[in-house]
Amino acid sequence: MFESSVGFIGVMLTIAGSVWSLAWWLNGHFNSIRKEIVSLGKELVQKLEYHERHDDARFHEIHDTITDIRVRNAAYDALLAHKAKE
Repeated sequence: MFESSVGFIGVMLTIAGSVWSLAWWLNGHFNSIRKEIVSLGKELVQKLEYHERHDDARFHEIHDTITDIRVRNAAYDALLAHKAKE
């Protein structure tokens, strides 16, 4: 009876140790993957912010160009209206 319970306890300790070591290894593995995902996310956010700033600058340039064209066209129309009166 005693020998069978010692064998059973030995098997249970072996299983518990194997499960614990596997859980410890997986925890370390998932932590490294989590760190890589977080760093990748930060890199993506930085790139998106960079492109957003560039797009803002380009749209501002386009807006300024359109405003210049409108002013130029208004001056040209006023000049033509003034010449038509003469």
